[in-house]
Amino acid sequence: MKFNRLSRRHFLQGLGGASLALPLMPSLLGRAEAQGMTAPRFFVTTWVGHGGISEENAYPIDSTVSLTDSQLYAASGADAAHIAKYGQLIDLKRTHAQTASARTQVLPDWDGGAARVSPLLGSFIEDSLLAKMNVLRGIDFLHWGGHTRGYLGNFGNRDGGTDNGLAAAPVPTIDAVISASSRFYSTGDRALLKAPVLNLADSHLSSFPSGTGVANNPYQARSVGDIYSLLFNGVNVTPGQQVDPRASLVDRVYADYSRVSRGAFGPGRRISTEDRNRLEEYMAGVKGIGDRMRAMVSAGCSLPTVAQGQRPLYLREGEADWDWTGAANMPQQRVADQRTVLELTNMMLVNAFLCGTTRMVVQQMSSLRDQWDPAIFNTPSQWETMRTDAHGMLFHNHMLSDRQQHLVESQRFFFQYGFVDLMRRMQAAQVLPGVSLLDQALLYWSSESGPSTHNAKSVPAILAGGAGGYFTTGRYVDYTNRTRDIRARYGDHWRAGIPQNRLLGNIAQAMGLTTADYELDDTAYATKFPTRGGKVPGYGDPFVEPGDDKTPYPAALVNDMSLKLPLL
Repeated sequence: MKFNRLSRRHFLQGLGGASLALPLMPSLLGRAEAQGMTAPRFFVTTWVGHGGISEENAYPIDSTVSLTDSQLYAASGADAAHIAKYGQLIDLKRTHAQTASARTQVLPDWDGGAARVSPLLGSFIEDSLLAKMNVLRGIDFLHWGGHTRGYLGNFGNRDGGTDNGLAAAPVPTIDAVISASSRFYSTGDRALLKAPVLNLADSHLSSFPSGTGVANNPYQARSVGDIYSLLFNGVNVTPGQQVDPRASLVDRVYADYSRVSRGAFGPGRRISTEDRNRLEEYMAGVKGIGDRMRAMVSAGCSLPTVAQGQRPLYLREGEADWDWTGAANMPQQRVADQRTVLELTNMMLVNAFLCGTTRMVVQQMSSLRDQWDPAIFNTPSQWETMRTDAHGMLFHNHMLSDRQQHLVESQRFFFQYGFVDLMRRMQAAQVLPGVSLLDQALLYWSSESGPSTHNAKSVPAILAGGAGGYFTTGRYVDYTNRTRDIRARYGDHWRAGIPQNRLLGNIAQAMGLTTADYELDDTAYATKFPTRGGKVPGYGDPFVEPGDDKTPYPAALVNDMSLKLPLL
């Protein structure tokens, strides 16, 4: 074993070079500072197709709440100052009656008179969970994003392939970049993994590098049974057999301490008696941490119970009749089966996190909770009037009141039983004593587009979890620049916000990566940021859509895409 003479007094080193910082001791002041052990982090990202939920149904209505202004960028030339608005989610809850007069569309009161942040963010979210969430408004794709599956950074992944000026360089999604980093998965972690990134989607959301191209994530599962098999086949739940690799690191450090302090090298003579006693007390605590970690893994890593009749169930897209082949005949049972899939999946994910078989999940939610039936609508279509499929009749007519109600009711269902249910389960599970899975996780909810179908502007960005302390939580932040009205080349009208590339960079940083770990530097981008050595700020293609009546995003805003998101 080789020791670094300069650091031996400050760190205990185990076999293989693993090290653990010592507590701060007065006789060593000026040489080292103690650092505590860190728990692993977790990332779960959820995507909903299409979008199309109006801003008044996704977010608080400005006229009904009190928000604080914060200047993001000062006025420059013809550009007015960019002012963001924010508030505490708990303070923004309003009843249906308190917001009814401010609405442009009529919706039922699904919350039975209870206060909620918005129809999407219903009263089913308890205040303790709201305090662990952030709701972001004004997160934009830099370019037009119709039919895109690139919400994790591979913006070229779309129905039409690479177009609209995007560089031809293959770009993996941010989950692939994070999972490949040793800052997220240690060598010990990887020994237990079944799926570095569990892909709960048909194919296209999670993209891994493959030679000179970008291939789909191979760790893909759809049915309840497939998810179970991928995550738990071969997992040993015998106490002491499926050992958390972090426990072995603690053991190695403690064993090395014992050798140094009791063996030929010790006891240390260069620290005071008081500090030696403090060190003994600290290391006794370290040994206790290892013991508790082994006990927690033995107790926490258990195989979930899934009945044989539930294993064929899977989350259905709902947009076409063929999606429902083999489904229950009665609508009530179809909806009940969808909920069963969501809750069973969440149960399995928590077990997988505790067992160490994965720490990252990419999943796709349905756009509709039940089989498509065009007869449910009372108003004629305004667009594509000859089509009767969900895509043409519902999503392209999202602005009609009955269509909007159908969309909100569906997405609210998946948000409640898919996203919030997972939050609740992760909050109840501990990864270390006193540290919940949710404290160490980042859960991200988004969709293909914002309030206008196929327009990836102001896409929903709902975050949950502390991400190991990276984000301040409990906030609603509206990054929309209300003075920057844009008339796009396709006729869309919108107000610019903050590029989604910045959010993706923040996600990588929240999972422990540095900008050097994720910023692109491909030849296709090298000339765009010469002052940054060709490194692209944020994550993903920096292409800004041309043809708008004005530049949506000033250069300063684009150059800041690797900085921490404001107000979080």
